Amino acid sequence: MIEGDEVTRRVLWSLPTGLYVLGTVGEPGSGPWNLMTINLVTQVATAPRVVAFSVEADSLSAALISSGGVAALSVIAREDRALIRRFVKPASAVEVDPALGTGSISGEPVAIVGSGAPVLRAAPAWLDLEIVGSTALGSHVLHLGKVVGAAASEAFVAGRASDRAFEVLRMEDTRMSYGG
Repeated sequence: MIEGDEVTRRVLWSLPTGLYVLGTVGEPGSGPWNLMTINLVTQVATAPRVVAFSVEADSLSAALISSGGVAALSVIAREDRALIRRFVKPASAVEVDPALGTGSISGEPVAIVGSGAPVLRAAPAWLDLEIVGSTALGSHVLHLGKVVGAAASEAFVAGRASDRAFEVLRMEDTRMSYGG
């Protein structure tokens, strides 16, 4: 067996995970807003439904979650893999009209969901989250988000229920690596 830091990185990279875009808002209804590529997401409770996700402690999204207390998770289709690269840095060109519930972030059309956080209009599914807990873990903060809303396209629902016609973007679908 081979050991060492590079082996650790490769093993961590191989863990099954999706790639998503996390929407955050500093103050629901007035902004600022951000979208960020994220891969550390999993469901951790069923009653109520809660997902856990991790963001870098010094990121803009972490600061917005801390002040806004909400987030929204956009699920990305495998065919839209180029989309996630647009949000590996803080978003630019944020043009959101909270009264209309629409706008664009980094040139991508968004909708503002019930919590006030943005989701990508291109997303085939999304979850709206109320933050119910957070734990600092050194380089990252683990957040617990209670699901307060969700929506999905018919293709997403049909693909999940039957022939896998729709597949969620996964880390191995890209050349990105996030293994610590």
